Amino acid sequence: MSRDAVLAAARARFAAEGYEKTTLRSIAADAGVDPAMVLYLFGSKSALFRDALRVIVDPQALISAVAGGPGADPDIGVRMVRTYLRIWESEDSGPTMVAMLQSATSNSDAHEAFRGFMQDYVLTAVSGELGGGEHARLRALLAASQLVGTAMLRYVMKIAPLATMDGEDLVRLIAPTVTRYLTADATELGLPD
Repeated sequence: MSRDAVLAAARARFAAEGYEKTTLRSIAADAGVDPAMVLYLFGSKSALFRDALRVIVDPQALISAVAGGPGADPDIGVRMVRTYLRIWESEDSGPTMVAMLQSATSNSDAHEAFRGFMQDYVLTAVSGELGGGEHARLRALLAASQLVGTAMLRYVMKIAPLATMDGEDLVRLIAPTVTRYLTADATELGLPD
C-alpha cells in the first residue's frame, strides 16, 4: 500500500537526514509515488513526521506497559522504563528516534509535530490507562519528562555515565521516579487541586 511505503520512506529519510533536509519529493521518490500523493495522504511534511513517529512509538506498547498483565513486572515504573528504553535501543527504531528528537529541538515545524504526537497519542493513551482526567494527564507528562530527558542525555547528547550505563542499571535508577509520578498520592506528589 502506498501509505505504508510513504511512512517507511519518511522514517528512513528523517533518520538519515533529519527534518530540515528531508523533502517530500525525496520521500515520494523513495516510496515510488508522486509527490502529490504524499500531500494527499498526509497533508504536510509535519503531519507526515508526526505519523512516522507514531509508527516508531506505538502508544499501545506504552499502554501495555502501564496496564501490566500476567508475567509482567509488578512495578509500573520498571515496565514503563524498560519499554521506553527498548524503543531507543532497537536497531529499527533507535536511530530514527535520535534524528526525530534532534529535529524536534531544532526546527519549529518538527517541534510542533513532536508536541502534537506527544499530546494526541502518547499522553492521551497513557493518561487514559491511568483513569483519565487532568491529574492522570499531568502524571503521564511528569513521567514523560523523566523519560524524554533521559533519552536526550543518553541517546542524543551521549553524556557519560548515563550514555554508557547498563540498561538495567538505568531502569533501577529511573523507575522509582516514574513509579512515584504515576502512582503516588496526589497530595504527596503535590498535584494541584
